[in-house]
Amino acid sequence: MSENVRVLVRVRPPNARELDGGYAKSIHAHSDTQLSVTRAGSAAHAGAHGTMTSSSFAYDYVCDETQSQEAIFERVGAPIVDGVVEGFHGCVLAYGQTGAGKTYTMQGVDYDDDGCDDDDGCDGCGGGGDVAMGGGGEVDLNAAHAGLIPRVLRRLFARVESERARVAEAGGDAEFDVKCSYLEIYNETLRDLLMNSEYDGPAPNIREDNKRGTFVENLLEERVVGAEQTYETFLRGAANRRVGQTNMNADSSRSHSVFTISVESRTKANPTAPVTKKSALLHLVDLAGSERQKSTDAAGERLKEASAINKSLSALGNVIKALVDLADGKERHVPYRDSKLTFLLKDALGGGARCSLL
Repeated sequence: MSENVRVLVRVRPPNARELDGGYAKSIHAHSDTQLSVTRAGSAAHAGAHGTMTSSSFAYDYVCDETQSQEAIFERVGAPIVDGVVEGFHGCVLAYGQTGAGKTYTMQGVDYDDDGCDDDDGCDGCGGGGDVAMGGGGEVDLNAAHAGLIPRVLRRLFARVESERARVAEAGGDAEFDVKCSYLEIYNETLRDLLMNSEYDGPAPNIREDNKRGTFVENLLEERVVGAEQTYETFLRGAANRRVGQTNMNADSSRSHSVFTISVESRTKANPTAPVTKKSALLHLVDLAGSERQKSTDAAGERLKEASAINKSLSALGNVIKALVDLADGKERHVPYRDSKLTFLLKDALGGGARCSLL
């Protein structure tokens, strides 16, 4: 894969529903870069007795069922956060079938004194899942099952403070301005998740500018000064996300959500040195669950949603494939404008940006 675009796979353990249905393990991680998928073969494809067939796949990194949330963060989140502080755009996308554990990986689960509150176990085990909270409903960014987003925020603000201290120790000065925004893309329509639901002003719209690059106009940006404040802002927006029930997941995300953190810095290495300016965006993307319409018995509004979701995910796959081909020296057109999602993430997918698809 391209050095700037990395694809990682996380294998989740079975949930209670799958165990009750006679679960048989079919995905096996053989190393930290390879896995195989075993399935029952038909007589036409696997011999006269319909024996099991196995296919092997290689990725930049493979995380098996035993991998902790911390291990996932060290592989996926930490390098991208460090790049953002250094001035490189970053993007983390959680991709997979509905119920696969995307939201758990990105956010974590809601724990009380008795453990996970989901009947099927945490979303990492295929249940609905919720964000990581501490006792009394307070945000706990240090919870063992905290997902990528709270861990990313902790590291981001720790790096900001570390950089300030490093420059100050050398006799200079460093100022950082951190802002965040949160939107969802539902049926190719943008909605600001941080705005009151009764807001009837102009809708967010993706624009492109020679100086600013790709940006969203009419989107609220909130200035933040710490990890806890930023995560509370995220939770406020997450409560406004569209979810719906399908046969595969009682709380299936029906929209793509994009939580964006903007980091701008002005640094003077010493009192007489020129000011160095850096700016970068970090997109944390929880994609709507991909699904076979036959498996979910989608109909009516759910069928329309599923069609829009699958079309958008297909466009994302085409963009990443084109970027990998370009990195391999092939001439390719990158179809960023085929969907709102890929157009929005344009600056964080190509060029010198760092992107991880999990």
